Amino acid sequence: MPIPSNLEQDLDLLVQKGMEAWNIPGLAVTIVKDDQLVLSKGYGLRDINKPDPVDEDTLFAIASNTKAFTAAAIGLLVQDGKLAWDDPVTEYLPWFRLHDEHATQLITIRDLLCHRSGLGTWAGDILQLSDFTTEEVIRRVRHIPPAYPFRAGYGYSNLMFITAGLVLTAVSGLSWDQFIQQRLFEPMGITNSVTNARFFDGRTNIAEPHEEIEGEVRVVSRREDAGFGAAGSILASAREIALWLRLHLNNGCLDGKQIIDESIITEMKTPQTVMPIQPFERKLFPSRHFAAYGLGWFLNDHHGRMIVRHTGGLDGMLSSTLMVPEENLGIAIFTDKLPNFVYLALTYHLVDRFLGIDSQDWLKDYLDYGADIKGQADEARQKLHAGRVTGTHHSLPLKEFAGTYESLTAGGAAVRVGGHKLHLQLEAHETLSGELTHWHYDSFMCKWDDPVLGESLVPFITDGQGHVTEFKVKIREDWIDPLEHIFVKCPSR
Repeated sequence: MPIPSNLEQDLDLLVQKGMEAWNIPGLAVTIVKDDQLVLSKGYGLRDINKPDPVDEDTLFAIASNTKAFTAAAIGLLVQDGKLAWDDPVTEYLPWFRLHDEHATQLITIRDLLCHRSGLGTWAGDILQLSDFTTEEVIRRVRHIPPAYPFRAGYGYSNLMFITAGLVLTAVSGLSWDQFIQQRLFEPMGITNSVTNARFFDGRTNIAEPHEEIEGEVRVVSRREDAGFGAAGSILASAREIALWLRLHLNNGCLDGKQIIDESIITEMKTPQTVMPIQPFERKLFPSRHFAAYGLGWFLNDHHGRMIVRHTGGLDGMLSSTLMVPEENLGIAIFTDKLPNFVYLALTYHLVDRFLGIDSQDWLKDYLDYGADIKGQADEARQKLHAGRVTGTHHSLPLKEFAGTYESLTAGGAAVRVGGHKLHLQLEAHETLSGELTHWHYDSFMCKWDDPVLGESLVPFITDGQGHVTEFKVKIREDWIDPLEHIFVKCPSR
């Protein structure tokens, strides 16, 4: 299928419209077709407060688009004969445990890479913000109850990809960063992109993360998840992600060099876990008949073609990589602001243009979808406030709520009194802190010091005899971690 006429002019207009609709400072696009780079281009600004433009070499955090790199890295070890997809995880990490001991014995490397471990979507992800070592993070997985029986459902799990990174290190003797650099980046000719923000090494052409906070687009902190790269820490440019797309579209071959065996690429894009098609997907994609997860890739159909894709969201950035193997077509969209849906709207607009389909108005459809999500969030917030009981008081003096607490999943916490309020500090990371204001009864509202985290309701539990025993908290459950972490008060000394 030929390259559509007026492609770049059409895209320029759509990008401008989409960036204005979602208040996006900067965006980058890359398109490959028939093993050729058709377009690689930047739009807008790297930092809303500075004039530096985005170009095809600007680095963006690609977040969970990293997962396909991790699956490919494991595939290289399979290719080398050093492990097999269906080897037990405990063969390489004897200390690894899930909440269910039976599942612990059965879980394989393949299971780590296709979201069927039993953990719920994003469960325990607050640990990715912690200063705990990677091994300590994964050791805490044993305390997270499953959301469904082992291999009986789908639950998106960053922690299992982190575990896969530990397996890779145990087998290869290299860190995940070293392995990705030596076995994937270097053979592919990727020299500008990095596996982690810690490795910028003087690079300056970098997009800053932005989020909407109290109605204003602001630059937010970039987290360096030093030990958790296997789940999503790569920063890449539009120009270089094109090499990654070409590699997969050519079944592991790039510029005449077979970097990954074709059998590994085939396994990665073979459905492993069936995924439910959500109501909003049926509305947006009426031609979609199946959804699944392979090894590091989402898989579905689109107007009769197989789609291999992933998305990523992290640190005020959202991105998409997508391939249509039958058409030898690959598309990547990087954006430096969260939330937005332009990265998806542009992707599917381009797919439809290349397929010659009379495309729906993807910008409008995703704007409507975004409005629905915002409406649901507003309704939940209104419901929370409507349920607040005014005129109540905490049952004990504030000093009784102060003290040290411990959570099996999230680690320790300290609550201290300051003036007429309490202050909460989680030991997992210095930024996980906030002020507690009385809400009602023995519940307090935590306004986190990091504005990205927003607010969390924190109910304290007493034993009825004048002693506080524990508190519970969910931290940005709509985005970061849906688990309710229970912190038990430690005995005073």
